[in-house]
Amino acid sequence: MKSRTSGFGLIELMIGMGLGLLVLAGVLVIFLAQRQAYQNATSQALIQDADNALSAIITPVVRGAGFMGCSTIGNGVVTYVAARNTPLTFDTSSAVKGFEASSMPAKIVDGAANDTTASDWTPSLDASFLTASVGGVEQGSDVLVLIGAAPGDSPVGMISFGAGLIKVNDSSGITNTRQMIALSDCGKSSIFEINPAASNNLAYTMGPNGTPAYPSGSQVIPIQQTAFFVAKPKNSGQSALFRGVMTIPSGGSAANATWAISEILPGVVNMQVLYGIGVNGQTTQYVDASAVTNWSAVTTIKLGFLLEGNSASTTASTNLTSFTIFNTALKVPVDSRLRHTYYMTVNLRNSTL
Repeated sequence: MKSRTSGFGLIELMIGMGLGLLVLAGVLVIFLAQRQAYQNATSQALIQDADNALSAIITPVVRGAGFMGCSTIGNGVVTYVAARNTPLTFDTSSAVKGFEASSMPAKIVDGAANDTTASDWTPSLDASFLTASVGGVEQGSDVLVLIGAAPGDSPVGMISFGAGLIKVNDSSGITNTRQMIALSDCGKSSIFEINPAASNNLAYTMGPNGTPAYPSGSQVIPIQQTAFFVAKPKNSGQSALFRGVMTIPSGGSAANATWAISEILPGVVNMQVLYGIGVNGQTTQYVDASAVTNWSAVTTIKLGFLLEGNSASTTASTNLTSFTIFNTALKVPVDSRLRHTYYMTVNLRNSTL
């Protein structure tokens, strides 16, 4: 009897393999689509979180700019500092200062070196941003500088003033390092460079011996100068928003104060700032820093940001695209990053005090 071998023929195998490949291709397409959707959603969430973070970080500093305890810089402040590192260091002529980027890059490029040419901003960028410790600012990004009461601090009552000492009710909220404080009686204010001492005494290094007079009950509060700018981190190619706090080093003075720099939000690739100018707290026009002739007249600040998500967070573009923030056009690379603009407007709370 003849035996018959059962199984698949060559044609059947080829058909089966073809069908298998079709199914695999379908699964792969679905997987890639789901992966793209996931990456897009993740980047959307990260950018949304960045929007919230920008508002939470910047708004309190802008709102507190100019606050001197119970008065404001606008009422006139005398600053008792023997020498300063740069003219911008602890400059209390106004609550706000800004630098407009006048040199724009051909396109935004991750990994490009920071700009260290002061004349690429109007007015020229302060030398404190061009030091090795700061490392410059991203080309095309504006710089915003604010000075006022340190965020989160509350005024404390003064008991006596004079003979090189300011005695307060409680100095526990004033760090045990040399720093700047404001003394105000709600009609006038003075800023001193102080060393906290025992028994709630704040020793000031330069200033009057009780004249002008400040009565008991005057307010004392630490002063903080803060800068916001976009730069490339030293250890990463992606741009980020940085915050600088003007800090007097241990054993030093305002003469060698420097920015204590921290990266606060990665993925911010540009910042543009407009300044609202007005009278009696009413904004009548918005201009960039190059057009501000009187910084004390600034009542409102508008900020615009360009943010980017992770690589492969959207379909790769094929053409060079651009985003416009206020009147500034920014060209971005041909890549697969999701990008988004964010705007915020903050009134200076103390502009009418």
